[in-house]
Amino acid sequence: MADPGRDIRTGGIVAVLFFVLFLGWAAFVRLDAAAYAPGTLVVSGQRQTVQHRDGGVLRQILVREGQRVAKGQLLASLAAADVVAQERALSAQAIRLLAQRARLEAEQLGATTVAAPAEYATLIPEDRDAARLALRLQQTELDARRATLTAQRQALGQRAAQSGEQGRGYGTQVVSAREQLRLIDAQLAALRPVAEKGFVSQTRLRELERQRAEMIGQQGQYAASVAQTREAARESRYQVLEAERTFRERTAADLREVETSLGEILPKLAAARDQLARTEIRAPVTGAVVGLSVFTPGGVIAPGQTLMDIVPERTQLLIQVRISPDDADDLAVGQATRVKFPGLHDRALPDLDARLTRLSADALTDEKTGQSFFTGEVTVPPAQLARLKDGTGKPYGLRPGMPAEVLVPLRRRTALDYALEPLVGAFWSSFREH
Repeated sequence: MADPGRDIRTGGIVAVLFFVLFLGWAAFVRLDAAAYAPGTLVVSGQRQTVQHRDGGVLRQILVREGQRVAKGQLLASLAAADVVAQERALSAQAIRLLAQRARLEAEQLGATTVAAPAEYATLIPEDRDAARLALRLQQTELDARRATLTAQRQALGQRAAQSGEQGRGYGTQVVSAREQLRLIDAQLAALRPVAEKGFVSQTRLRELERQRAEMIGQQGQYAASVAQTREAARESRYQVLEAERTFRERTAADLREVETSLGEILPKLAAARDQLARTEIRAPVTGAVVGLSVFTPGGVIAPGQTLMDIVPERTQLLIQVRISPDDADDLAVGQATRVKFPGLHDRALPDLDARLTRLSADALTDEKTGQSFFTGEVTVPPAQLARLKDGTGKPYGLRPGMPAEVLVPLRRRTALDYALEPLVGAFWSSFREH
């Protein structure tokens, strides 16, 4: 007959042994606390939005959705016939005025050649022939103006020289007339006493007196001619100086006028070239094209319209996570985390080591669900991302927007700590005075 007491004792012993073994297992088996946070993969640089300030008519679109583009690569272009015509006209005016200014500066310096303006060094190939032609024309103008001034100087110099020669001739005649007058006076002085005695006729005496009067008149005329030729020579020399002064004043006035014109043309040219450059829409960064919104050449683009976005590449990958308010107090910037990418669908992939690099200072509220949450950023080092490879050893391509699961270890604990935690909390709360 079975002994009921023995069965009870055996059952009790088994229960005690099971409880002891469970306590031993619970006291040594690790069951660490961790916070779970769902997240989304993003890049550290924000998307670069490609817009056009002025708008216009789309001429061509050169990229497609998802295409990789390099910084500065042409993405699209707008119709630019009117802008090109305006830019070409202004450029031609600027080239001509710059060459004219160079010629006027050469005239001021007395140079014989027109030096190419410094601005010509930055000319586009299409403008270089026009620039060379403008310089040749201005060199011809410089040569002609210098030749005219030189001829004027020579003519006036010759006139002054001729006046000088005439003046010297008249001066010689003045000396000759003075000498003849001295001789006539000597003859008269000798003949007057003899004529008084009747030895010389009065007719001879009157003839000498007449010659003397004529010589005095000629001497006066010669002296007046000397003065006139000297004045003519001075006038010719003055006219040379006046011609040079007029040349310099005209050059200065022309230079001021050219500078004024350049001050008006160059800003307009810069604005036209800026507008022309904006008809070519280029990539601001290297990355992938997303959100392409224009497709048809000939379509109208509104001012400020978004054409596409570019997601930068070679930027550090981040995971934006939502953290429960219950876990936020246990988290701090710098904590180590473990990351999984469930969207890769490969159970053999390892968990990645990462780190919490940002935690919001206050809770936010989801407008749709009304739930509160904290935001954070988890940084995944490139060396960890390199561990994500498929069966052939090829790295997985991670894209912004992929889901991620983040575990943040909070504290070390055993299974026994986990089981007793609610009891300890309740026991601690029961002894608090309310």
